[in-house]
Amino acid sequence: MSREPINMSDTDLMKKLLDGTLDPAMLDDNPHLYTLAERIYGREALEEMGVSGPSIDSYSYVEENTSDFNDIEMPEFIPNMENIIKNNDEGPKRRRKITLLIGLLGLSTIIVNIYIGMGQILCSLGIANMKEICLENNTQVVWTNAYSFGKLHEIDTWQQTGSFEILDMIIVGLSSILVIIGLFFKKN
Repeated sequence: MSREPINMSDTDLMKKLLDGTLDPAMLDDNPHLYTLAERIYGREALEEMGVSGPSIDSYSYVEENTSDFNDIEMPEFIPNMENIIKNNDEGPKRRRKITLLIGLLGLSTIIVNIYIGMGQILCSLGIANMKEICLENNTQVVWTNAYSFGKLHEIDTWQQTGSFEILDMIIVGLSSILVIIGLFFKKN
């Protein structure tokens, strides 16, 4: 009865096993071949062929080259804990630049509109040339009336600078919140 594991000299036995031409009696004598056949074909197929498999004591194969755990030497490596702690940090936290930029843009737009007037900028660039806006100094945009491009050409959309509308206050509040988030709450 062979108790050696299958090695390179048993390739013809393995070929016969895979081809299905191996004598079933060979499986009873070799527990390793039986284990391979069981994994390939299944236990039911082997039982139908009349192969019962090796006895349980044949699986109690003990290798001659067993190693004792006392023979194992652990390397003397002591990791630098500072590097591990630094690597586990989430890295430098960065400002929320886009949030800050949107907040500053909203604040500056409202402040320019209230104190200088968006119409004044449009008139100085030559984009707006309406007499009611440029000559009469009605340059502050009323945001509730300026919801389309066509509405920008109506007189009701423009007024004297220096007054706060409800939408101006809402935009100032939201923009201030975005600036605070951009400055003080850093992302990972």
